[in-house]
Amino acid sequence: MAENRAVWGIEIGQSALKAIKLQYAESSDQVVAVAFDYVPFPKILSQPDAIPEELIPQAVDTFLSRNDVQGDLVAISVPGHSALVRFIQLPPVESSKVGEIIKYEARQQIPFALEEVIWDYQPLGSGIEESGFMLDAEVGLFAMKRDQVMQQMRPFMNAKIEVELVQIAPLALYNVLCFDQLGIRPDTEGAGQDEHTIVLDMGCDNTTLLVSNGAKIWVRNVPVGGNHFTRALTKDMKLSFAKAEHLKCNATKSPDPRAVFQALRPVFNDFVSEIQRSIGYFSSVNRQAKISRVIGYGNGFKLAGLQKFLQQNLQYDVERPDTFPSLAGDSVLNTPLFQENLLGFAVPYGLALQTLGMSRIRTSLLPPEMAIARQVRRKKPWAVATAALLLTSTAISMGANGLSYGTVHTDQWENAVKEEKDLKTEITTLTGAYDKQKAEFDKIRKQANYLVEGRRDMKWLEVYKAIN
Repeated sequence: MAENRAVWGIEIGQSALKAIKLQYAESSDQVVAVAFDYVPFPKILSQPDAIPEELIPQAVDTFLSRNDVQGDLVAISVPGHSALVRFIQLPPVESSKVGEIIKYEARQQIPFALEEVIWDYQPLGSGIEESGFMLDAEVGLFAMKRDQVMQQMRPFMNAKIEVELVQIAPLALYNVLCFDQLGIRPDTEGAGQDEHTIVLDMGCDNTTLLVSNGAKIWVRNVPVGGNHFTRALTKDMKLSFAKAEHLKCNATKSPDPRAVFQALRPVFNDFVSEIQRSIGYFSSVNRQAKISRVIGYGNGFKLAGLQKFLQQNLQYDVERPDTFPSLAGDSVLNTPLFQENLLGFAVPYGLALQTLGMSRIRTSLLPPEMAIARQVRRKKPWAVATAALLLTSTAISMGANGLSYGTVHTDQWENAVKEEKDLKTEITTLTGAYDKQKAEFDKIRKQANYLVEGRRDMKWLEVYKAIN
């Protein structure tokens, strides 16, 4: 759980910036939507005359002018088609050596030097650990070139927004599928459900296809998006891109809906063919997997007739959600603007769920040096507080000892003081006796000198007499 702080999930797509703010309500054990924003670009970023380097910062500034993100955590997405996603089946291996094996696999799977990419991994599926060994373990490996990650982060860094999580869009969709559709929580045990669900997220230029049962994940990029339908109209009906886009979004209200759908049919067929090809490949490598339904997200999925066309050709139930069942917050969910663009908020929703700690996915493509610096900075206040507490304790201890040693303990010094006084008295007595004896000696020597003073010459006379 992200310290019960509010979390922003933000996706910068080809047509708009989409953001949703979530918070976990512990009292009701619910995730609550407390705010959202939808900032459309004046032009679709992939249009020839669009300048993303100008449009994206403008959208970020607009978002910040409407919303205060200070104190909140922020998660952003990176497009799945720009990332490398691999799922590796490991042989039985010691749990402590999984990291080494994955690093070896990363060198083999990633077509760039590891220093040029940001990568992360996570064990998935129904693998179990027994006697220190991982059995039947599947590991997801996710990577993206460092310069592409920094390009996605730059608008936020320039706006002084600190990014907590960088996640690829397909994994954000997986978070939504598990939490919102399958009812799976981070502490849910088990190997997932028996039936698999297909999630389609249609963007402007491509569609993310995700297949999962809540445990295993399979991802593909379908190279058909909303713009392909728009271009079909520009070509067939000789319209400008802007007019074709408007006609596509309002096909049922056009003077000749039949002509519109006739122009779109080739793209419908291409889209279904790509999905069928992906499903066929998935089924060939997962022979026991059974697909039960298809869920469509992305504003491109609002295209009139698309849901019915897919259902008829794929032979699966195709759902287009009109709400997020596990999300509370009527003040957001019932807003007309949110309702109109609900399908486009799946990725921001999944980003915020992971940052709140409400998903099984733990990977992130946030540059490691940023993550480490952030952890150090967050621990600094605790380290300073600990050091201050230690210094205070030391000062109190030294002060107490100083007071103790500064006090005269008479019971320890009385004997020494008494001995000193006795010794001083004895010295005084002996000094007085010495002085008295010395005075007597000086007096006797003086008298002796007086007696012989006049007879010193007699000795010389006797010497002369002896010589002669």
